[in-house]
Amino acid sequence: MKQLKNTEKWGQPSRLAGWLLVPLLMLVIWQIAGQHMNKPWLLPTPMRVAEQLCHPTRIHFNSGSLLSNSLISLLRVLLGFSAAAVIGILSGLLLGSFKTLRSLIEPTLEMIRPLCPVVWLPFAIAVFKLKTLPNLFGIRYSHTIFDQVQLGMLFVIFIGGFFPIFTNTLDGVLTVRQNFILLARTLGASKGQIFYKIALPAALPQIVTGLRQGLGMSWFVIMAAEMMVGVQSGIGYLLMYAADNAAMDLVISCMLIIGGVGAAMMFLMRQSLIHHINWKGREF
Repeated sequence: MKQLKNTEKWGQPSRLAGWLLVPLLMLVIWQIAGQHMNKPWLLPTPMRVAEQLCHPTRIHFNSGSLLSNSLISLLRVLLGFSAAAVIGILSGLLLGSFKTLRSLIEPTLEMIRPLCPVVWLPFAIAVFKLKTLPNLFGIRYSHTIFDQVQLGMLFVIFIGGFFPIFTNTLDGVLTVRQNFILLARTLGASKGQIFYKIALPAALPQIVTGLRQGLGMSWFVIMAAEMMVGVQSGIGYLLMYAADNAAMDLVISCMLIIGGVGAAMMFLMRQSLIHHINWKGREF
């Protein structure tokens, strides 16, 4: 008990150092290196980057602002990830619950799963071309942000998020303790009750893990997709456009936004779902 208290005592300062001291040290090194090189097109100082971040609505190269492009990327990811989450969880639950269905479908999915999501980009571009989400409902232009949501990108994001969610959900269902199920059957529980009261709650930690992995992969995929030829919006597109124009302060600003938004999404997901799995690891 005493050792545990000592661990907690020293854990907080080290965590504080990780969040404050290490980034501060990196900023100091960055500032010194930037001033020494004196080549802002190669390594701008932190102040030049901060100046860009302090004006998120400024238009760059007629390609939109940091804020508008970030929102477009975020919308694309949330739509594609939502579809992947719904279909991935349902597919994992179904295949985990029905052995015959799993035997029929799982081999095909296992052949597709190793493919990197980015590999699907040429296929998505060829099939969906430049069609957007409003086109799916027969609307040519909606004059909204949804005109920037290409179906091909949604498909690639879906592929990226689907397999981590599906795999973890399936593994979660298959690793449910059989003695729990046998005990429930002995007590007269129906198949539906066993599924909703035992299998689904027991698989929930794995499902949450799959959702976090799927969200991270979806954000990674959209960054790669927006760097492809033909895309004209998104934070990944703005990053590449800025690099072509030697605006390194804008490039680093985009990089910081990409990292910050990704970390924020993972943190929010963890905080919103953690209370559903706070029992994990306990013995009943």
